[in-house]
Amino acid sequence: MDYEIVYSPIALADMDQAWDEVYEASADFDIADKYIADLREKVKKISKHPKTGERLCYEDIFTGIYYVTHKKYSAFYRIRAERIEVGRVLYNRSAYINLVLKSMRE
Repeated sequence: MDYEIVYSPIALADMDQAWDEVYEASADFDIADKYIADLREKVKKISKHPKTGERLCYEDIFTGIYYVTHKKYSAFYRIRAERIEVGRVLYNRSAYINLVLKSMRE
């Protein structure tokens, strides 16, 4: 069984920003498009076994949030019933822990 993948509006905006940043660095539409497509594919790959993503811990406590990484960005998600809910897609070197926890509160 594949879990349904749902992207929050802020995760979609995050991916738009990632696309812009990749395009700015590469000056190539195709590279930016492929980067985002590959990131989405990475999320899709965990749709059969969503708990295979990395567990996000804060102060050694599991937050209930998982993530997958594609190059310099990570997609953060929760598992709810038969859905993978992607809440944020953030640059790995950002101070993402507070952004993720704040935006993905239950």
